[in-house]
Amino acid sequence: MAGAAGDKWSLGFVAETERQVVKHLEGHLQRLPAQDLKSRAILEQMKEDEAHHATVAIKAGGVPLPKPVRWLMGGMAKVMTQTAFWI
Repeated sequence: MAGAAGDKWSLGFVAETERQVVKHLEGHLQRLPAQDLKSRAILEQMKEDEAHHATVAIKAGGVPLPKPVRWLMGGMAKVMTQTAFWI
């Protein structure tokens, strides 16, 4: 759907997806034991990469998505995360 709406919305969708991934990774970092430096380094790099992808998408012309769309995306992500946990 985002692709059919045009580049600015498609790139906005990419940027919002990456922002939500960054938030998800921050949650993992908070729960990670402090002594697990190897996992922490991997997650920090992933977080940096995802944030960069969001920035690139915005610089390429992406626009911020409306709040209801961002909320719906977050809700769908929660459902997918919980489903993956139980599978």
